Amino acid sequence: MKIFLVVGTLFPFDRLVKVIDQWASGNSSTQVTGQIGYGRYKPENIHAFPILKADEFNRIFSESDLIVTHAGMGIILKSLVDGKPIVVLPRKLELKEVNTDHQMATAKALEKMNYIRVAWNSQELLEYLKDPSEISSIVKIGEYASEALITSIKEFINDK
Repeated sequence: MKIFLVVGTLFPFDRLVKVIDQWASGNSSTQVTGQIGYGRYKPENIHAFPILKADEFNRIFSESDLIVTHAGMGIILKSLVDGKPIVVLPRKLELKEVNTDHQMATAKALEKMNYIRVAWNSQELLEYLKDPSEISSIVKIGEYASEALITSIKEFINDK
């Protein structure tokens, strides 16, 4: 089992890195690789990199069985397009992990649509990780917008 931990590159997300690192200490049969940015917390039980080059990132992503991430749209969309199982722990404004609560809104909307699994706190994330091999992809989306959406947008623009 291979897990790819992705926290984005703009802000550190020590809360997520720490819970995955601690989980990995008791789950040595699972290989965890992380792109963890430049946070204060230094993991001891995962292969961690502040930033990965695109080709390396894509290689690790494609070899991974599960993506654990913040609620960043880039990694969420990549996971949905590729049909990768994903669990999201959104950053929280109240914890000063981000400047707005947009990640909470993103996670709520995508969970409501049944596109992603959301862990609303560290304990829920650990519940998901009790058997990570049981987590499957919920939905796979196309790489491009549907013809119906494109037509709808064109009609909207033409009506203005």
